[in-house]
Amino acid sequence: MLPLPNTNAEGDPRSAIRLRALSLGAGVQSTTLALMAAHGAVGPMPDCAIFAGTGWEPKAVYEHFDWLMSPNVLPFPVFIVGPANMRANLLAAGRGERWASIPAFARSVDRRGNVSIGMIRRQCTGDYKIEPIRRKVRELVKLTRKRSPNFAVVEQWIGISFDEVIRMKPSREAWQRNRWPLIEERMTRRDCLAWLRDHGYPDPPKSACIGCPFHDNAR
Repeated sequence: MLPLPNTNAEGDPRSAIRLRALSLGAGVQSTTLALMAAHGAVGPMPDCAIFAGTGWEPKAVYEHFDWLMSPNVLPFPVFIVGPANMRANLLAAGRGERWASIPAFARSVDRRGNVSIGMIRRQCTGDYKIEPIRRKVRELVKLTRKRSPNFAVVEQWIGISFDEVIRMKPSREAWQRNRWPLIEERMTRRDCLAWLRDHGYPDPPKSACIGCPFHDNAR
């Protein structure tokens, strides 16, 4: 368990951030954010990073993540969270078991015989990414099975770059506030790659599930 301060410098417990947690997907943006934090290029230093694995990422993603976890790369701990393997869960869905739906293309036929094709509702991001990270954060700040405060005690760092600004969303919960350091620095994905190369780091692979329907045909 990480040591958690009870108050800020002014002694006001209501404005104290007990934990700064970085959401680490091991792609270009989150890798850049983690390494920039390690270099002190953005601050204050996060207390930890949290990697939510789906068990169905490309091999290169796991190899890159293993490198990030190796000694002397990141100065803060990285926690790994997540449910079972997504591919196994999708196969289990064929046997009638519960599953978190991916945005798969599906065909439906109405009572008149009209056929329509579209994507089904996506649950995978929430079930495999957002919720496991949320549970781990609450565990770290000792809020598991406890009533949440109505003021922010967690600062969640999210690796969205300036060219993805439309993806910014505030936290839905009062006990947590989101922060986007790359957007604060006005860094695009291209800027992230340039920063990594300038500091001698390898280009991270694209972090996305192998079976994601958002892939184009070439991928």
